[in-house]
Amino acid sequence: MSFGSAKWVRAGDCEAPYIRKTFEAKDFTEATINICGLGFFQLYINGKRVSDDVLVPAWTDYEERGRRRLLYPINDTFTHRIYYLSYDITPYLAEGKNSIGVLLGNGWYNQNKRNVEGDLWYGKPKLIFNIILKTKSGEKYIVSDETLKWTQSHVTENNIYFGETHDLSLKLPGFSLAAFNDSSWKAVSIVEDTPSVMELQPCPADKKIRALKPTIVRKLNDSVIYDCGENTVGWVRLQYHGKDGGSVKVVHAEELTEDKSSLSFDSAGGKEQIQADTYINVPRNAVLKPEFDWHGFRYFQVFGDATPLEVEVIHTDIPVTSSFESDNEMLNWLYKTMVNTFLCNAHLGVPSDCPHRERLGYTGDGQLVCDTGMLLFGSRLFYKKWMQDIADSQDPNTGHVQHTAPFYGGGGGPGGWGSAIVEVPYRYYKHFGEKEVLEKYYPHMVKYIEYLNNHSENGLVVSEEKGGWCLGDWCAPPRTVLPEPFVNTYFYINSLEKMKEIAAILGILFEFDDRMAISRQALVDTYYDEKTNSFCGSVQGADAFALDLHLGNAEMLENLVKKYNKTKVFDTGIFGTDILIKVLFENGYAQTAFDLLTQDKYPSFGYMKNNGATTFWETWNGNASHNHPMFGACVKYLFYGFLGIRQNEGSTGFRSVTVSPRFVNGLNYIKGSIETVSGRITVELTKNDASADCRILIDGSTDAIFEYNGQCQKLVKGENRFSIRL
Repeated sequence: MSFGSAKWVRAGDCEAPYIRKTFEAKDFTEATINICGLGFFQLYINGKRVSDDVLVPAWTDYEERGRRRLLYPINDTFTHRIYYLSYDITPYLAEGKNSIGVLLGNGWYNQNKRNVEGDLWYGKPKLIFNIILKTKSGEKYIVSDETLKWTQSHVTENNIYFGETHDLSLKLPGFSLAAFNDSSWKAVSIVEDTPSVMELQPCPADKKIRALKPTIVRKLNDSVIYDCGENTVGWVRLQYHGKDGGSVKVVHAEELTEDKSSLSFDSAGGKEQIQADTYINVPRNAVLKPEFDWHGFRYFQVFGDATPLEVEVIHTDIPVTSSFESDNEMLNWLYKTMVNTFLCNAHLGVPSDCPHRERLGYTGDGQLVCDTGMLLFGSRLFYKKWMQDIADSQDPNTGHVQHTAPFYGGGGGPGGWGSAIVEVPYRYYKHFGEKEVLEKYYPHMVKYIEYLNNHSENGLVVSEEKGGWCLGDWCAPPRTVLPEPFVNTYFYINSLEKMKEIAAILGILFEFDDRMAISRQALVDTYYDEKTNSFCGSVQGADAFALDLHLGNAEMLENLVKKYNKTKVFDTGIFGTDILIKVLFENGYAQTAFDLLTQDKYPSFGYMKNNGATTFWETWNGNASHNHPMFGACVKYLFYGFLGIRQNEGSTGFRSVTVSPRFVNGLNYIKGSIETVSGRITVELTKNDASADCRILIDGSTDAIFEYNGQCQKLVKGENRFSIRL
């Protein structure tokens, strides 16, 4: 029994109400609460905050929207789902009279201030809960109903994009105490029940993960500018020192103007979308921070007589389960930057594109990064939840998969974006070995393949929704010129290849061999030039796309390598960059991959690093967001490529592994570790003049062999130490 007779309640049009109820608890042995407040809630019992979770519940496509106006026509049907939280509140209750208090906030549910992707509004905040008291005589229930009362809280405005306003004269620290006088409060109204699927939240919540100590950049006449030392996410916790009734404002940005005299908002939404928190009627010595928001920023400016105590870093509670170090500063930067960027974009059970301007779960960015995200982090439950979001955003009739999950508008394409319905479950199975995930999502994959087929002409995927986006690759410098049908058909074929493997695992008939053959031939007929032996004139990694589908030849591969050996910089977009590095490693050109990954001329990762980046940029030139994970997808090749940790064919969960390292000039020491469901694998390599010392640790149940220059040896459980000739 989750909610029983509990009812959804609402506090009029208030977007951040205090809501409370007193109740009796007698002869109880334990107490549990099931609770959901949309968009976000904070739970208090008898004056104490329950749990260190923040920004709950996790974000989903909650229910049919009150308004749904989009930039382009879309009439798809969605599956609506709401997650609730369950807490043991036994330690918070007293024998006799008790009180529950809830502070509600807008979150995504009541967001209609930023409508760039369209107006996708659900309604005003609402609440439901059920307290289950176990007593000697059975169970007793205290539920949300018309007896709850509410009043305006100190949070007078809150928006996930723009920030919050607090009026501290309205703050009621004791609002959840049983003895609190609520005689002047108003009665809540009952809200019609939603037909959405309601489930216990399956993924970790957001929490305060760590704290940063900011430093002063510049003192101005009316304010002070601070630097966190890295691009980060969360909020500033401050202490006010002025007279009672004063005000404080905190403004956030990723960058400073060139003379460091003010914040630059260009990379995080511009001056039309400034992230700011304002506090008024502040009592002396008050400690201030937001309640229902997070910001993406490195720099912040404080107006008013207050000093920052710390910057609280907030994101989904996902552990970093990998490690990496080397004697190459650029490779170390790649790993550290990917860790920071991924976590900055993990919020509410969703891998976002950026933590400020859009904050959306783009299926393109998400599917591209998922293999790396599963390799480097303890992200199993995080991705399990997001797979459900993707499936919920798929139209059950047409098979169309949205560009964002949970659906919130946004642009993308029919290949690199919608293919998330194939790519994420496939990678999840490879990492964690859960066959039931493939069983659950294979029918969704088939529907999506049918959708792509219905938007194809002569074997090429040429369109998506009428009047909508149809991108191929994205963010290639200086602009993407790779033909969209070429890229989208690549993803069509790539998805079919994975589905063929999945069908064999599930023991079911794969029925799309003919379609795959037609589309492969269509790519050749349309985009291959026999005179130059290239696809699309070799622009922006086109030949790497073709080679990855085994459509190229040895000469094409040699020409690809010659091109990048000469330029040593990227000309690729978000998908092409990852595919290019993959093709180079898989075909024995680790040196070329290393030179690309460590170059500092534009366009390169070194160019980002040398310009102060601590998170990956959205574009190679840095003219957009400075916190996008998509280009970091290729960081997985530090492990798959240089360290050579790869699963053997047919293996899942790293149960059977070959360690086959690649040694390159410019890299003499490298060590990396990953935590798999079969145990930890650590590889440490030290290169000498003509040999290399190898130290490999195999934990758990992994069966592993070491392979180099055609020589193989079995690795034992525990520590393996040996030297090889180079």
